Amino acid sequence: MDITPQAVVIPKETGQLEQGKYGPIFPKTPACYGFTIIADVKPGRAEAIRNYGSTLAKALEGDPYLLAPLKLHYLRWVLFDDDRRFMYQGIFDTDFDKYTEPEAR
Repeated sequence: MDITPQAVVIPKETGQLEQGKYGPIFPKTPACYGFTIIADVKPGRAEAIRNYGSTLAKALEGDPYLLAPLKLHYLRWVLFDDDRRFMYQGIFDTDFDKYTEPEAR
């Protein structure tokens, strides 16, 4: 397979794009669909995030297809700034609304 590097820039004004429940449904890129969320962590909750990540990792060891309904290719969680901030990145093949809405799966 030959992969040609490409870039897609989300325009500042997105009103002309097809809209989903959470904003524009941007054209699918060679990397599929994806998003990044950076959020503040409530004080004292970083360990709960780590524990949930460990639980998810163990569940995937038992069933590698656990997240198959999401068509998830890549998932990354990062705690940083002394556990005060959290980053979530996901790359997947379904549109954003289907990824985020449990009843749509």
